[in-house]
Amino acid sequence: MKALGLIEVYGFTTALYAADLMAKTSDVKIIAFDRNRPFNPGFPVPLIMVAKVEGTVSSVNSAIEAAKEYAEGKGKFIVSHVIPRPEDSSEKMAYLNDINRDKFNKNMPKTMKGVNSSSIDFSGALGIIEVEGFVCSVETLDTMLKAAEVRLVHTEERLGGRLVTLVITGEVSAVKAAIEAGKVNGAKFGKVYGDEVIARPHKELLKFFDLEAIGK
Repeated sequence: MKALGLIEVYGFTTALYAADLMAKTSDVKIIAFDRNRPFNPGFPVPLIMVAKVEGTVSSVNSAIEAAKEYAEGKGKFIVSHVIPRPEDSSEKMAYLNDINRDKFNKNMPKTMKGVNSSSIDFSGALGIIEVEGFVCSVETLDTMLKAAEVRLVHTEERLGGRLVTLVITGEVSAVKAAIEAGKVNGAKFGKVYGDEVIARPHKELLKFFDLEAIGK
C-alpha cells in the first residue's frame, strides 16, 4: 500500500457520501468502513464512522481534502489523516470492515482487499437516510416506497435499533423524491440524522453492496 487515507465523521450517511466523493475526486480505492459509538450524548449523530481509502500519496491527499471539505460543510467532520507507506500491521487494520451483512448484502466478502470493482455496471442513484428508531425507520421506508419507484437495497441497524440507516436505489429523480418524502414524514416519528442522494455512485462504493439486490 502506497498510502492510507482515513476520515472520521458522524454518521453512516456522511461516510458513504464522503467515500463516493473521494473515489470520484482522484484515483483511490475505497477499502473499508469502520465504526465506533460516541462516548457522550449531544453529538450530531450517535455514531462515528471512518471511511478508508488507498492509493498514491498525492491521490489520497486530494481525496481526503475533498471529503473533509464536504463533511465540514455538513458539520459532521471529526478528523482525517494520511499515512504514507503504512507498516504491515497498520495495513491489516486498515482493511477491517464493519458494514451489516443484512438480507440484501449476504454475499459481501469479509474484506475488500483485492476486490475489483471494474466489472460493476450501474447508472442509477443511491439514496441514504439515517433515522432514530424502528418505528421511524419503517414509516420512512413505507413513505419512500410509496412516493416513487425505488427499492430498498441495504439496512444498517445500530445502537440496538435506535439508529437505522436505509439505502434505496432507483433513477435519480425517483430517489430524490423518495428521500425528500421520507425525510418529511419520518421526522414526525423520530429524528432524521442525515440524508443524501448519490447520483451515479462510483464503482468503488457500489462494491460494498450486493448488485443482485440492486438489480444488475
